[in-house]
Amino acid sequence: MGSKKKVSKVTARSFLQNEIIAFYNQKCDHEHDTFEAVELTNYTKLIEKVAKQLHEGTLKPSDLNSDLLTTILGDVKGALADGYGKSSSNYDTNAKSKLQLNQNLYRFAGAKTFQELAKLNYFLGNKPSFADFKKEALKVNEQYNVQYLQTEFVTANRSGAMAEKWDKIQSQKQLYPNLTYKTVKDKRVRDEHRNIDEITKPVDDPFWDKWYPPNGWHCRCYVTQTDVEPTKGTPVGNPTPGFHGNVGKSNMVFNEDEHPYFIFPEADAKKIKASFEDLKLSTPDYNVVHTNKKATVEVSTWADPYDIEMNHKYAKILVDELGISVKIKAHSEYIKDRKNPEYEINDLNSDLKNINSVKGITNGFDNAKTQMGIGKNHYSIVFSLDNLKKIKLEDITKQLSNKFSATRGKNIDRVFFIRNGKAVELTRDNILKKEYATLEAIL
Repeated sequence: MGSKKKVSKVTARSFLQNEIIAFYNQKCDHEHDTFEAVELTNYTKLIEKVAKQLHEGTLKPSDLNSDLLTTILGDVKGALADGYGKSSSNYDTNAKSKLQLNQNLYRFAGAKTFQELAKLNYFLGNKPSFADFKKEALKVNEQYNVQYLQTEFVTANRSGAMAEKWDKIQSQKQLYPNLTYKTVKDKRVRDEHRNIDEITKPVDDPFWDKWYPPNGWHCRCYVTQTDVEPTKGTPVGNPTPGFHGNVGKSNMVFNEDEHPYFIFPEADAKKIKASFEDLKLSTPDYNVVHTNKKATVEVSTWADPYDIEMNHKYAKILVDELGISVKIKAHSEYIKDRKNPEYEINDLNSDLKNINSVKGITNGFDNAKTQMGIGKNHYSIVFSLDNLKKIKLEDITKQLSNKFSATRGKNIDRVFFIRNGKAVELTRDNILKKEYATLEAIL
């Protein structure tokens, strides 16, 4: 998970925490302001519980306590969504970038969970009483879940707003091909940001790969779209360490190559990754991205971002046409020797087959059997026929007859067909009785 810097375990005990402290002590525009946005009572209770588990030896930092991780995630994800606006949960546009932003926050929450637990675990070296250990744990809670988390909350909020703005910039760059960097022009603006105030560069200029806001903790800078002439030359300087990038392009709120949370000791790196993959399957973190009066489309934060646009498109058709709820499932590296099923429909695994020929139906059935694993688990299959220019009913029914009989296809509960925005559902019983009128109607 995240970027993969590694250090020895001995060095990590002091080095990692010093890196984190230095990172969060960097100057910010609002360094004297307070921002009450996070409910802290839950963290205090949670840290007391986690401290007890660490003290008793029933929890290791690399186990990534799921309660702590999901609590952190809930706060930063809520901040991102609030900054991005109402369209953050609308996957009709920019689905890949929205999903990757949330995946970045999930990895961030996992990395932070490890570092927080590692710091707590360090105090166990002197074998303190639980009362003494609890005092240290509450100090760590104050540092990580008050000081750091509120800063992280603001960063997620402003990154969400700037990610949404980047989407609009891209859609309007034919009319307004340039961007101008803007500061708020008060005494708290960083010198390096003041140095590029009013700089204008083309939207696609590499300048914005480094200088698209936010460019530091509590950065208040922004950009405006314009058709005025670009500025000649570029001032020398760099953003605050950890903020080199463009959230609209990278889809990362927290830079996984630069943030010290993502530095893991060599001895713990594999266990952290294993714990994280376990969490992806046990806590897939579903988000509703489409709904009507009868059903919903829910997307796991860990759905495959490279397939999300197609999977969302066809899931939405199933919801709107048939009134059935669809979950787009987590994609995990842990499922070996077979592809992850994309969907969950009627509490059963299902897979989408976007076929290019009639023979693709037979191949789809064969592949699905492998993907679902050996056993007696029931499942369904979704076939998209959109890539077939001409197709006859008998072309499909012949394929179905080859796969369904009194003894064949017993584990396949139903088959869905989609064509030109229309969907039909055929149960196993429909197929055995050759009830194909609804299928014929969409061809």
